Amino acid sequence: MQIPILIVRLKTNKPLKKSQTPFLRGYILNMFDKENYVELHNHSGNGFVYTYPKIQYKIISGDAVLIGIKEGINILGEIILHIRELNLKGEVYKVVNGYAKVKFEEFGVADEMIKYKFISPWIALNERNYLKYRELDDEGKKELLERILIGNVLSMSKYLNYTVEEKLKAELLKFDDLVVKYKGNKFIGFFGEFLINFNIPNYLGIGRKVSKGFGSVVRIP
Repeated sequence: MQIPILIVRLKTNKPLKKSQTPFLRGYILNMFDKENYVELHNHSGNGFVYTYPKIQYKIISGDAVLIGIKEGINILGEIILHIRELNLKGEVYKVVNGYAKVKFEEFGVADEMIKYKFISPWIALNERNYLKYRELDDEGKKELLERILIGNVLSMSKYLNYTVEEKLKAELLKFDDLVVKYKGNKFIGFFGEFLINFNIPNYLGIGRKVSKGFGSVVRIP
């Protein structure tokens, strides 16, 4: 199927750093009425909203990039008209250029294996499977991460109302782990390349903490 995606790219007077992604998200959230824009932050009055984030915040090549998916498009389209600057934890960046573009992207099972790479750390492990991961040899780690990768894609598909009716296959071609710090907490993140028989639109995130910019992928030609 095809899904509509709004990509907003904002160029500022000074390049942004990837480490400022949480501040970008926080600034956007503080600008607008959280009660009316649940999709911005995935929380409601009753707590966390368990779903795939329809608005995602990223910093790519020094630019702020906001992604709106399906119903997230209208909300993102409303708020971008009011963004003239970004105040990221006290440091003000003027928006000097940018664009907004709606695209209809293929999403779903593919006939062939497609190659992707992570452009931001993939947070694949929770506390439970991290303990399991530590006990495995290299091949076991690879197999566990491949299963988690498939699970991430199935979860994303569920919340985007796409039913996966064929078996998914994934292969990690290479992966490196690193320690990621977020709000004082440490996580294990992964960079690398992988194959999967699934169409994932560029810049969409998979795994944990997607709305904060983690797990973003791009297709490798």
